[in-house]
Amino acid sequence: MISAPPMMQAPAASRYARSSRRATVRCAVAVASAPVGSCTLYEVLGLRAGATRGEIKAAYRRLARELHPDVAGAAGDDDFIRLHHAYATLSDQDARARYDRDVVAQAYAQPPASRPSPHSVWGRPRRTWESDQCW
Repeated sequence: MISAPPMMQAPAASRYARSSRRATVRCAVAVASAPVGSCTLYEVLGLRAGATRGEIKAAYRRLARELHPDVAGAAGDDDFIRLHHAYATLSDQDARARYDRDVVAQAYAQPPASRPSPHSVWGRPRRTWESDQCW
């Protein structure tokens, strides 16, 4: 049986650790096309949908410095994998075009969110003075 070497402890002060706060990859806004708890690849990078290749690269590099497992530890593995997947997809023109088409197609395939109409109260049509008048 092969055993893994013991894990070495990282030095307390690293030249890469600039602050005690740890960045996480989160969605700022959930989109209608994404299931609950997920977000778009643009949101993973903290960008708007029309971001340029330069903006995508800059956002990736900034977040990768904070989320890389060598800096963030094992707890940041999933965040870094999600970040790298977003960058790999959005930095490739063909993959980005496919992704954008899929997101738009999913948005049109799902029914709009159920919310009350401004013209209704408690699910019933709202009556206004004008609608009460018999002309």
